[in-house]
Amino acid sequence: FRLGGSMKIKLIDKDKPITSNWCFKNEGFCSTILSKINSGKQVEVDKVPKPAWDYVEIIKTVKKKKESK
Repeated sequence: FRLGGSMKIKLIDKDKPITSNWCFKNEGFCSTILSKINSGKQVEVDKVPKPAWDYVEIIKTVKKKKESK
Protein backbone atom coordinates (compact mmCIF):
# COMPACT_ATOMS: atom_id res chain seq x y z
CA PHE A 1 0.00 0.00 0.00
CA ARG A 2 1.50 3.30 -1.01
CA LEU A 3 0.32 6.87 -0.80
CA GLY A 4 2.22 9.42 -2.84
CA GLY A 5 5.27 10.41 -0.80
CA SER A 6 5.91 9.53 2.80
CA MET A 7 3.39 9.41 5.63
CA LYS A 8 3.51 9.48 9.40
CA ILE A 9 2.21 6.50 11.31
CA LYS A 10 2.02 5.43 14.93
CA LEU A 11 1.25 2.29 16.88
CA ILE A 12 -2.43 1.91 17.74
CA ASP A 13 -1.90 -0.08 20.94
CA LYS A 14 1.40 -0.18 22.88
CA ASP A 15 0.30 -3.54 24.33
CA LYS A 16 0.30 -4.99 20.80
CA PRO A 17 3.75 -4.19 19.36
CA ILE A 18 4.82 -5.27 15.89
CA THR A 19 6.80 -8.51 16.10
CA SER A 20 7.25 -9.19 12.36
CA ASN A 21 10.16 -7.76 10.37
CA TRP A 22 8.00 -5.72 8.03
CA CYS A 23 9.56 -3.21 5.69
CA PHE A 24 8.37 0.39 6.02
CA LYS A 25 11.07 2.05 3.90
CA ASN A 26 11.73 1.81 0.17
CA GLU A 27 15.40 1.13 0.96
CA GLY A 28 14.50 -2.03 2.86
CA PHE A 29 14.01 -3.26 6.42
CA CYS A 30 15.10 -0.91 9.21
CA SER A 31 15.10 -2.15 12.81
CA THR A 32 15.39 1.44 14.12
CA ILE A 33 12.07 2.40 12.54
CA LEU A 34 10.43 -0.71 13.94
CA SER A 35 11.65 0.03 17.48
CA LYS A 36 10.51 3.68 17.19
CA ILE A 37 7.04 2.54 16.10
CA ASN A 38 6.86 0.03 18.96
CA SER A 39 7.93 2.68 21.48
CA GLY A 40 4.86 4.73 20.54
CA LYS A 41 6.62 7.47 18.58
CA GLN A 42 5.26 8.98 15.38
CA VAL A 43 7.42 7.73 12.53
CA GLU A 44 7.67 8.85 8.91
CA VAL A 45 7.58 5.88 6.53
CA ASP A 46 7.45 5.30 2.77
CA LYS A 47 5.02 2.39 2.83
CA VAL A 48 2.99 0.17 5.15
CA PRO A 49 2.66 -3.59 4.52
CA LYS A 50 -0.97 -4.72 4.43
CA PRO A 51 -0.82 -6.87 7.60
CA ALA A 52 0.72 -3.94 9.50
CA TRP A 53 -2.52 -1.93 9.29
CA ASP A 54 -3.80 -4.01 12.21
CA TYR A 55 -1.07 -2.40 14.32
CA VAL A 56 -0.57 1.15 13.01
CA GLU A 57 -2.61 4.15 11.96
CA ILE A 58 -1.83 7.21 9.85
CA ILE A 59 -1.28 10.52 11.59
CA LYS A 60 -3.32 13.02 9.64
CA THR A 61 -1.73 16.43 9.42
CA VAL A 62 -4.41 19.07 9.52
CA LYS A 63 -3.59 22.19 7.59
CA LYS A 64 -5.43 25.20 8.94
CA LYS A 65 -7.09 27.26 6.26
CA LYS A 66 -7.19 31.01 6.65
CA GLU A 67 -10.71 32.27 6.92
CA SER A 68 -11.59 34.72 4.20
CA LYS A 69 -14.23 37.34 4.92
